[in-house]
Amino acid sequence: MKIIEIDLNYIANEESVIALGNFDGVHRGHIALINKAIENAKKLNIKSSLLLFNEHTDNLVKVGKKEIITTNKTKFEILENLGIDLIYLINFTKKFMSYSPIKFLDCFLAKNLKIKGVVVGYDYTYGYKKSGNVEFLKKNKYLFESVEVIDQISYNGEKISSSLIRKLIESGKIKEANFLLSRPYKLIGKIIHAKGLGKKMGYPTANLELIDNFVIPKFGVYDSDIIIKGKRYKASTNIGTNPTVEHDGVKIEAHILDFTKDIYGDIVELELLNFVRPELKFNNIEDLFSQIAKDVLITRNRCNVIRHMLQK
Repeated sequence: MKIIEIDLNYIANEESVIALGNFDGVHRGHIALINKAIENAKKLNIKSSLLLFNEHTDNLVKVGKKEIITTNKTKFEILENLGIDLIYLINFTKKFMSYSPIKFLDCFLAKNLKIKGVVVGYDYTYGYKKSGNVEFLKKNKYLFESVEVIDQISYNGEKISSSLIRKLIESGKIKEANFLLSRPYKLIGKIIHAKGLGKKMGYPTANLELIDNFVIPKFGVYDSDIIIKGKRYKASTNIGTNPTVEHDGVKIEAHILDFTKDIYGDIVELELLNFVRPELKFNNIEDLFSQIAKDVLITRNRCNVIRHMLQK
């Protein structure tokens, strides 16, 4: 897979079939679209491609940075596993945002990127103030050898979308979110020093400082896996404000089972598998650590069937 950083003047070297969308979470709906682009590219004996933005498009048009589900680095890993040949990576600028629908289709896609086939979702919009839609694309399909529109893909009667997945994560419905993502929801962070109370009580924790503006899950305890230097370990993870002992911001603390190595400063990946319980305020430290022992036991006794279920 090639990752090519481009601007609006870039001229592609290879023809391709492109999948278009926001691809925030690269969820089941996105995967269906991507697989179709790969299939159509093989029929034409050309490359499959994807257009990605360096940052979420909302960061340019709305106040505040958009909370993300997936970093670009993780997206690249997912897309390579799916079999995409080319990723065109571009900045979403005001100039790009001002393109008319026909300029986007004709000048940018057909002429500059040498796109021969397009695959989009049924509600895909593009161009100035999202004035371009699927109907406009179909009217101008003569610009390409093929145009394919993927119908809505639903879960429990609701469209699978990044917005739905965000809501599920924020409400602690992590198993449902993971099912829609086809993989565990992942937080990535650097291990930092903390007060060390857990260590004193026999439950040392790895404290994560997130590297990006991830969607923060519902406060509570999660059965999780932590990946350190390519190796996977079970971890019981608390996300919240630690109301029993302190109130100084949101913390992500993972107690890694059967692990004693020094990993301060390391970048790790934390995969949330299941919501164990909501955040609670205990009467004293002893009650808190009594509950932590029960939480850890849930993770220790967990079988790995949860992960395999996501692939179905």
